[in-house]
Amino acid sequence: MCLTKKGFYQLKVILHTTILIPCILILLCHKQGFAQQNPQFSQYLLNPYVINPGITGVEEYLEITASFRNQWTGFDGAPTTATFSFNTPLYLLKGELQKSEGESHQGIGAFIYTDETGPVKQGGFFASYAYHLKVSKDWFLSLGTFAGATQFKYDDSEAILLQNPADPLVQSLSILNFDMSIGAYLYSDYLFFGLAANRLFNSEIPFDVQNGILTSDGRLERNFNLLIGSRISLSDQWEFVPSTLLMAVEGAPLQLQLGAKLIYDNIFWGGIGYRGQDALIGIAGLRISDSFLVSYSYDYSLSAFSGQQTGTHEIILSYRFDFGNQKCACPNYSL
Repeated sequence: MCLTKKGFYQLKVILHTTILIPCILILLCHKQGFAQQNPQFSQYLLNPYVINPGITGVEEYLEITASFRNQWTGFDGAPTTATFSFNTPLYLLKGELQKSEGESHQGIGAFIYTDETGPVKQGGFFASYAYHLKVSKDWFLSLGTFAGATQFKYDDSEAILLQNPADPLVQSLSILNFDMSIGAYLYSDYLFFGLAANRLFNSEIPFDVQNGILTSDGRLERNFNLLIGSRISLSDQWEFVPSTLLMAVEGAPLQLQLGAKLIYDNIFWGGIGYRGQDALIGIAGLRISDSFLVSYSYDYSLSAFSGQQTGTHEIILSYRFDFGNQKCACPNYSL
């Protein structure tokens, strides 16, 4: 397996992005962690749309994706997350052609999700729009937004209170809030950078007050993510995809996730990942047909209660509608 001249240049660039930058961040953020207010994904590159609205319509096809994540299997009340999404360049739905080398274009999409952790249940629906501006021969800049609603539920029948089982402050509740996200995405055929801010409205979760007892309201905190990665050609059939995802929630430590995948002939792929002080990740996937893909990941927990559970399983199913000659200059990194 020999590295092409273009691949060597890409590798040199990537050393300054997905390797050196994370190393600096690790030194600055020696304590890693992440609040489970937000759904967590190990295979963020196979469905990056749900974490950054700027990615809406970035590829040259209409994509429908379903995912399910069972975190900390065997641990009572552990998180489970499911998503269903679609996104597409807008010109595909309008039946318009686009130059093969790409041009400025728009994207639309939508997704729903559910996330459950014991008595706490969250869900939401969001629609998205993004505009992809061609800023040079090789680079695009996309700006996008999610707009929709989230629902936060607490079911006191599923809570076990050891100190005070009859605590009047612990009551079932259901809150519906409007919310938005914004995202920016800078990309070429071999490099991509994404920055997103989610839950911009910092919505309140009011708790009922009984017997004159006052409590402070909770909040769904704003969160941010930074995605950096590349697709490096090693030969005619092999490609290497390193990436970094940095996530932050207001009031919580940063979380850093590193990943690397090898792709063979766009047919199957495998990779490894590391989530700071939390898990080692293994990933494997297969393109069953030209349009249908399936990918699986397993997280081996490095946390203090690793002995009480058997790891985390995540599966993603994706179907891509290809519209032939309608193309855009897309990075095609999503494998």
